[in-house]
Amino acid sequence: MSDVKWTKEQIQAINEKGENILVAAAAGSGKTAVLVERIINKIINEKIDIDKILVVTFTKAAAAEMKARVLDAIYKKIEEMPEDKHLQKQLMLLSKANICTIDSFCLDVVKNNFFEIDISPNLKIGENTEIEILKQEALEDLFDEKYEIEDKSFLKLVNMYTSYKGDDQLKELILNIFNFVQSAPFPEEWLEEKIQEFNIENISFEKTSWGKILFNMAKDELENAIAGFEEELNRVKYEEDTEKICVILSEDIRKTKVVYETKTWNEMYEEINCLAFDRFSASKKVPDEIKEKVKNKRSKIKDSIKAINENVLYLKSEEACEEIKNMYQILLIVKDLTLEFMQKFKKIKQARNIIDFSDIEHYALEILRKGENKKHVCNKYKEKYEEILIDEYQDSNLVQEKILTAISKGNNIFMVGDVKQSIYKFRGGRPELFLEKYETYKLKEDLEKEDNLKIQLFKNFRSRENVLSLTNIIFDSIMSKALGDIDYTKEEYLNLGADYVEGENLKAEIHIIDLKDEEESIYKGEEKEEKINEKIDDIVLEAKFVASKIKELIENGYMVSNKDKTKRKITYKDIAILLRSTKALAPIYEQEISKLNLPVFCDTQSRILRLYRNTGNNEPSKNN
Repeated sequence: MSDVKWTKEQIQAINEKGENILVAAAAGSGKTAVLVERIINKIINEKIDIDKILVVTFTKAAAAEMKARVLDAIYKKIEEMPEDKHLQKQLMLLSKANICTIDSFCLDVVKNNFFEIDISPNLKIGENTEIEILKQEALEDLFDEKYEIEDKSFLKLVNMYTSYKGDDQLKELILNIFNFVQSAPFPEEWLEEKIQEFNIENISFEKTSWGKILFNMAKDELENAIAGFEEELNRVKYEEDTEKICVILSEDIRKTKVVYETKTWNEMYEEINCLAFDRFSASKKVPDEIKEKVKNKRSKIKDSIKAINENVLYLKSEEACEEIKNMYQILLIVKDLTLEFMQKFKKIKQARNIIDFSDIEHYALEILRKGENKKHVCNKYKEKYEEILIDEYQDSNLVQEKILTAISKGNNIFMVGDVKQSIYKFRGGRPELFLEKYETYKLKEDLEKEDNLKIQLFKNFRSRENVLSLTNIIFDSIMSKALGDIDYTKEEYLNLGADYVEGENLKAEIHIIDLKDEEESIYKGEEKEEKINEKIDDIVLEAKFVASKIKELIENGYMVSNKDKTKRKITYKDIAILLRSTKALAPIYEQEISKLNLPVFCDTQSRILRLYRNTGNNEPSKNN
């Protein structure tokens, strides 16, 4: 074991075993270090051979780094115990260890068991460009065949989804559906199941999948409207002579609540269509500024309610259900066309002996499903792996979940992730898998027989307390089940874990630039008249502000800490500018920083924007 001072929760994550374990690891909580230490602990203390552990990482780089760190730990241990044969054995086994991406593991399953599903052993993985060309070829062939035989169902689709310019829209629709369903374990079955949801009979619209979403959306908008009216009422009720305004706003609240409190789609439809707000009026004694502010805010709220009526509640339940039933007939044709495309695309790839990454996962799952019947394939992997460790679990999809579950012993999967960092939903990632376990797995103190274990790593070792506090305030305000898949309560807060030297006046700041005031200069001492006619682009405005902030920090001699905990004045190399994208934005920042005679170097190829000490030439100092 290393000399690192682990927290109680980290020690748990390193040592616990005997059940499936989910580690909810917040940003900066040391999850990678914990994951590596768990592997090392298995090898050194539990005497498990490294090739008996399957570690699934998200990228090849992460896998390579993990292997390197494990190798380094083994070497250090061998220095302490040079005669230990188990450790020496691990050095030989490490090259065969399965510390890899899920694609690499699935490819291994396919190559070693190709005969189970009667595919060629010489399959090669196609390049992305090649795969896309084959997709287009399959789609073109399919459409040509349909036109040639004058398929009536197909021509009906063409008439609905295409224009005089061609049938590209329909082709794009089929490709989008195909790409989306590849993240499902069994795409054909999933597609059939979802289409059948449109086959509805004798049901109120708010009870359908779409009706529930739209009904709740309307409820949320109405709730916001009520809150808006109440905010205005509370703001003006203490002002003089605003009794008339207060009566109108109170009536607005009452009428909107009537709509909000309805229980069915038709009830809400009837009430919102009958909703009529009173005309705005106010005493002549009320200042115009107050009247205009209330009138404008009230108008915006009324418009939001009108939008609900026009965009959501514009049909009765029966009419909405009838539209869904009509759509069902169309979707059956779309489904059949998509399935035909899938088969044609598959045959084209087989003819060329090519597979793509989606094929690898689905072939692996097919092999393991057959293995469940024949027993030998799944059992081979179950017997081989003492533990399965999954990194970045929040971005796993259903195919990967089924594959790894199929080869587990039922109590030996170790998952690490953070649902707040889920970014691959658009590629089929299913954060719901993480959330389901997060809600059902138990903490150690609540663990009972047959339960699975949840460990929370919410101490952050990357940032100071002032940064964490501000982050918690923002996330607590904006993150909810609806936005972010999780309620950001105190149990989710990032807690200080690092031991930083506390300086004076350390505070995290948020600066909000009011774009309505674009002509205002943000440079100190610059006259407003010089900028009055200049229209400043948003990004330029932000860059100007950042440049002025940097200049302020340098000129004021802001104090920073060295690694040895001594203090010194800030230098240019202490400052980093983080951008969402550097290719387009970095040159703008470079230009605005340079205008203030601050040294800056922009390397768009390596996506770095850095400040440097002035060395008298155009290149940054090697020290900075």
